[in-house]
Amino acid sequence: MTASRTTIALLGFVACCLLSSIRLLMESPTPGSWRASAEEIPKSSDDRFAGIKVALPNRGLVGYIGESGPAAKGDYYLAQYALVPLIVDDSPNHVFVVGNFPNSAPQVTPENLRLVGDFGGGVLLFASKEGK
Repeated sequence: MTASRTTIALLGFVACCLLSSIRLLMESPTPGSWRASAEEIPKSSDDRFAGIKVALPNRGLVGYIGESGPAAKGDYYLAQYALVPLIVDDSPNHVFVVGNFPNSAPQVTPENLRLVGDFGGGVLLFASKEGK
C-alpha cells in the first residue's frame, strides 16, 4: 500500500514538473522576436530624438537630465546613441540640456535651466539661464 502511494505521489510530482516546463516553453519568446526588438529599440529612440536633434548644434557638448530608476541608464545611453555626433554629458551644467522623460513629466526643473522646447514623447530642450 505504501509503495503505491509513493508511486502515485511521484507520478503526480513528475506530471506537475512537466506541466510547468511546457508552460515555460509556450510562453518564452522566440529567438527571432529578440532580434526584432533589439533592432526596434534604437530606431524608436532615433525617432523620439529626431526633432530635438535638428534644434541642437551639429557638434559639441550638451547636458542631460532624465528620470531616475532602473531604466534611467538605458534611457541615457539611448539618448547618446540617437544624438551622435553630439557628446551627451549626464549633467545639467551646460548651455543646452536634453531632458529625457519617456515615462513621466519632469518633477522639478533645475533652477539654472529654462525650458526652450517640448518635442513630444518626453523629450525636452532646456537652456542655461546664465548662458555659459
